[in-house]
Amino acid sequence: MKKSLIIILIILLLALSSCNFNTLDSFTGDMNDRKFTHYRQSDGCFSQFIETYKGTYYLANSFVYFSSDGISEYLKLCSRPDCKHNNADCIAYVNSNSIAYYNGYIYYVSIYQGSYWLFKMNMDGTDHINVKELASIKERFTGFFEHGYLYFYKGLIGMQGNTDKFIYKIAVYDNGDAEIITDTSDIGEICMFYPQNEYLYFYVYTDEMMYSIYRYSTAQFRWEDPINIKSGPGNVFINTDKMFWYVNGEGFYEYTYETKRIEHVADSIDSGLYGVSYNDEYIYAFQYFETKYSSVSPMFYIFDRQYNLVDSVLIDIKMEDYFSSLYVTELEDIVLISTSILKRPPDYYLVKSEFGSGDITLRKNSN
Repeated sequence: MKKSLIIILIILLLALSSCNFNTLDSFTGDMNDRKFTHYRQSDGCFSQFIETYKGTYYLANSFVYFSSDGISEYLKLCSRPDCKHNNADCIAYVNSNSIAYYNGYIYYVSIYQGSYWLFKMNMDGTDHINVKELASIKERFTGFFEHGYLYFYKGLIGMQGNTDKFIYKIAVYDNGDAEIITDTSDIGEICMFYPQNEYLYFYVYTDEMMYSIYRYSTAQFRWEDPINIKSGPGNVFINTDKMFWYVNGEGFYEYTYETKRIEHVADSIDSGLYGVSYNDEYIYAFQYFETKYSSVSPMFYIFDRQYNLVDSVLIDIKMEDYFSSLYVTELEDIVLISTSILKRPPDYYLVKSEFGSGDITLRKNSN
């Protein structure tokens, strides 16, 4: 009997260890490093990917996945040996479309008892706790996280009839109430907004395929004049001093806030349809399929920040979501690629050390 119990315990321990998410316990750096907590505006996905001191997390189909380094197998964030990981009973299921990290917890917003609530959970997926109520179902909700705060408004992106025009800010780490940051009544119908350090950026769709981008300073409590461009949120990068964007068929543009001057700085890539991501060292241009059954594999171009072509690679794999970005994000040494950015975690990657060699290999994630 004793021997049988020992065998059972060993089997249980092996099952638990196969889904052990408590990695990097010896980490001695800043667990709230801003690279872990900032809003990731350069990602090809919106608030689905987070990088932490323990590893990377990805949200797909309302399930949270974990990979220790971004290229190892992404496992659903559940260590229960009796769980099938395919329904709402799994602790990796969050019924949300965005996740964020702050101070040792994963945060998300989900519907609970007829309202939108802020939730937190441990980094191993355990102990989901409803932190505070944000908005009613009738009011609706759109929000984005950055540096331990959630910025939101009571409405849905791009929907007509959003009656509450205020932007709210609320801390994720305490029980305090939300405070009103600003009123957006005068800028039009918001189709996208996000925080970036001390600023909030708002995209308002105008006539003739144009976007007006407004900037609001949360430090100085003031609006700046809008910039009108032909590019949506996916092809734009903004920092304190400049705005960068790409227009298909026209090329790359820059706007300087101090001089209020727009410059066309480089020509378009080719006649294809591209998304563009701006990062510290590189600019990535990734091709979209123009038709669902296109026989042409998409190209992935790498430029330096001076718009010089560094390298390119053909993404010669079967893409499930032809209408979505194949680019997920850039980490320190790799670039993550997905065949279905909404339905599953990243499944391919590029190694940055190969950029410029003329021989980039598209690699499959470890399984």
